[in-house]
Amino acid sequence: MSKSNPWQIGRRIAALRAAHGDSLRQAAARTGVSHTTIGRLESGQASASLNSTLRKIADGYGVTVEYLLTGRDPHREFEGALRRLPPEDRGRLYFASPLTRLRLVLQFLMSEYPAEFPPETLADRLSLSVEELRRLAGPGDLALTDDQVAAMAERLEQLTAIPAHWFMAGYVGQLTASIPPARLAAYARIIEKAAAAGIRPDVLEMAIDLLILQHGELAAEGPAAAKRDG
Repeated sequence: MSKSNPWQIGRRIAALRAAHGDSLRQAAARTGVSHTTIGRLESGQASASLNSTLRKIADGYGVTVEYLLTGRDPHREFEGALRRLPPEDRGRLYFASPLTRLRLVLQFLMSEYPAEFPPETLADRLSLSVEELRRLAGPGDLALTDDQVAAMAERLEQLTAIPAHWFMAGYVGQLTASIPPARLAAYARIIEKAAAAGIRPDVLEMAIDLLILQHGELAAEGPAAAKRDG
């Protein structure tokens, strides 16, 4: 991480606390960091040994450690970069492979945050060598499984707050408990097939509804059939 001004770190923490209407003791309850430590940080008494403390504060207030250190938010800036893409390019990302999305984020971090995320830092967080990182971020073919990409996505989420499910399926909303993130990539592939075949979304939705009804009928018939066979 790049060097940061302790006073600026303190101002960002104080601003987050004020935005949530927290007292020092309420901030301590939210973050798991003592109110005296938070008070010292806000007064500019930060040091390089406090990274684990800053992690707790960042997690408690839903920001990244990078934001506390530099004032920059990789998650928001990356989403802003995506919103500036032409609609057709943005749409293609929904059907891009997890590896393609992972590469896009790595290229963004390496180009936009060269001081904050040097190759050594990124490589370390992904459990790679610097050379492996450069190959991963480059254009060449790589044989990586979705599970390997998912593991890297989870580590990058900790570093940048970009949701891991975006890497796997391009989905940026809030997931309900009934939609595991791992399934979203499969759903995107189904939509891609329907679009390539010229199937309208409403027709696809009706087909899914019919499958749900059929599944329910088969499930209901199962116990009855078992009784007859018995």
